[in-house]
Amino acid sequence: MACSQEENFYEKVMLKKNSDSKPLILSKIEYYNLIEELRVASSAKNKSNRQYYILGRYEVLQCGGVERLIENRKDETQELVYFVHVEDMFETIKRAHIATGHGGRDKMVKVLSKYANITRDTIELFKSWCVQCQKKRKRCATKGVTVKPILSKDYGSRSQVDLVDLQSCAKGNGPEHQLVS
Repeated sequence: MACSQEENFYEKVMLKKNSDSKPLILSKIEYYNLIEELRVASSAKNKSNRQYYILGRYEVLQCGGVERLIENRKDETQELVYFVHVEDMFETIKRAHIATGHGGRDKMVKVLSKYANITRDTIELFKSWCVQCQKKRKRCATKGVTVKPILSKDYGSRSQVDLVDLQSCAKGNGPEHQLVS
């Protein structure tokens, strides 16, 4: 079930990527190609316009044996803002969603602000498939039976009878079959 949700999420995000003009959403191949391009651009003597652009926009952060794509920082004290490829986006949003206790869009946007390419649209898309959030959002239309009292001017002029249907009780379990000791 979760796998199909992840696949549907991936398909919807890729459709959005193809319809948008801004390349915020990166496939896994594009993500690692961009890291490789950054390596080549940093060591190139004669840089092209594209190389200047990506050097001005992105950096590569080495975390153990893993390379992560981050936004270019003006200084070292500035907070890191990561890029996530589409294949990891579902799990990243899922972790944040659970960490916020199935929080709403605004709570998740605050937690996911350290990711440059996770947008409100992708968060809304994820929330639309969360079963617990759907249950929380749907409220019962009827809160309960409203009892309307019978009002009369004279004592004993009106009466009310409550009927109890015992057909759903198993034989011998009804109140008339219980012994009082």
